[in-house]
Amino acid sequence: MSGEAIALISAFFWAVASVLLARSARRLHVLPLNLIRCAVASVFFWSLLPFYGGLQALTEVPLSTWLWLAVSVMGLLVVGDSFYFRAMDLAGVSWAMPLASITPLWVVLLAGLVIGEPLTWSLFLGAVLVVLGVALVSRSGKGETGIPRSSQERRRGLWLALCTSFLWAIGQLALKPGTAGIHSVVANCIRQPMGMFLLVGPSLLGGRWRELGQLDRKSWFILIAASLIGTGIGTLLFITAIQLAGAGRASVLTTVSPLLAVPFSVLWLHERPTPWTLAGIALTTLGIALVV
Repeated sequence: MSGEAIALISAFFWAVASVLLARSARRLHVLPLNLIRCAVASVFFWSLLPFYGGLQALTEVPLSTWLWLAVSVMGLLVVGDSFYFRAMDLAGVSWAMPLASITPLWVVLLAGLVIGEPLTWSLFLGAVLVVLGVALVSRSGKGETGIPRSSQERRRGLWLALCTSFLWAIGQLALKPGTAGIHSVVANCIRQPMGMFLLVGPSLLGGRWRELGQLDRKSWFILIAASLIGTGIGTLLFITAIQLAGAGRASVLTTVSPLLAVPFSVLWLHERPTPWTLAGIALTTLGIALVV
């Protein structure tokens, strides 16, 4: 199977996971949410490790790889996600999400300039169309919370969303050298526990862990299932896609998760697609055609 196909399958799993999380953890802060996701994913990947070399495979990972994986965890999960959720608080979801979704443009440009991946006009144009399409889908599907925001707060939120897009890009780019020569299962046996331990301190110090007590049994089941589907299987496939297709193409194709989530949002969350949603789907489809 090609890396492009694996990237789209990864986006599908992330879409399913995002809708499941929307049903079970709407009021749960990002810190305990990501802590649980990393914990569940750590168990998932470590259960697979014996089939991919066991502890011996971890001892053979060079120090430079550990450092690149640490950069990916900080950029994608710990700092990147924290900036993103703060941006949504300040600027509103319908403004923060589209701006943060320009990550593929950074990845495509930096992948060509820094790690030498081919930068073609079709890839760049496809990335632009995918970003525009996802932005339309995101703005049409997410409303404001009704919280009044000053212009200063919104500007701060927009800057944080822009920083988020760049941090996510750095995190995705770091996965290319960070997973070179090792299986994605081995890489995630390092990444997920690393993210979990980095999130324990902020969750405990901020008292956010108490919010986990708000979840009932059904919500816990959905949260664990979403973590296995998205943070487990989805991340496994994403790293494989980067190894096969390159960071630029994988980033563009996995960004279509909001688009793939539309049918599940209609069925499970009873959301209605708008004309903007349909326009976003059309642009994203055209962008995917150019990238693939």
